[in-house]
Amino acid sequence: MKNQEIDHYLLGIFSWFGYVLPFQERIRLIKEAGFASTSIWWEDEDTPWPMKKESMPQLVRDMGIFVENIHVPFNESGALWSEQKSVRTNIIKSHLNWLNACADHQIPIMVMHLTEQGNHPAPNRSGLESMLELVKVAEGLGVKIAIENTLRSDNVPYILERIDSKYLGFCYDSSHYNLTDKLDFHLLDRYGGRLMSTHLSDNDGLKDRHWLPGQGIIDWTKVANHFPTSYRGCLTLEAYATKEEREDSPQNFLEKAYQRAVKIRDIITEEAK
Repeated sequence: MKNQEIDHYLLGIFSWFGYVLPFQERIRLIKEAGFASTSIWWEDEDTPWPMKKESMPQLVRDMGIFVENIHVPFNESGALWSEQKSVRTNIIKSHLNWLNACADHQIPIMVMHLTEQGNHPAPNRSGLESMLELVKVAEGLGVKIAIENTLRSDNVPYILERIDSKYLGFCYDSSHYNLTDKLDFHLLDRYGGRLMSTHLSDNDGLKDRHWLPGQGIIDWTKVANHFPTSYRGCLTLEAYATKEEREDSPQNFLEKAYQRAVKIRDIITEEAK
């Protein structure tokens, strides 16, 4: 990791950051805070500000923000591992539709979970077959799949070890990792060359809090020590304002979030020298 120059990472934040505001307003505030990229939850906006998800990517681009990825729904994602093909069919079909949406809207990466709560069978051939089917389509579309480490920590390595494709990698979620692997950075150390995106947030080691970096117990210098220098993607926060933070303005929260993102970038670039 030493003596290798790192490009200037784009800094991003998830389009939902804890304030109930119209989508357009959230993106405007993200832009004004200094962020250059964002990611989108791929479902239609709920009332009172309904907005079709298909309208979001171009709106973001029109505001001068890079659409890094979509994060697709993970309800029933554990069905990917079912030994019954009929059970896997619907969830596979949903992910195929989302991959096609990425291609249609020029979105380079689809972030997905391999389970919703970790309550699926141990990694198995059926789940591998599900992912092989998705990766084959992703390769044809030119869309990358980033599987996110969640509270079940064995499924991402299982898949990465068995599918060698430049269109399959992983999304590093620092909060989830702190709850499962803690000081064991096996995922970044062994598969760092396949890192495609990040969900950076902090927690207290007890729950997935989605706090801003620096508000919990994660040692960001240690994360930086294991962060792959080959990575050229965005450094994206998946942090939400706390109840106390929501008493203040979203502008102030995003300003603080941007400062924390800059600090993380500085730590990573410094540790790589």
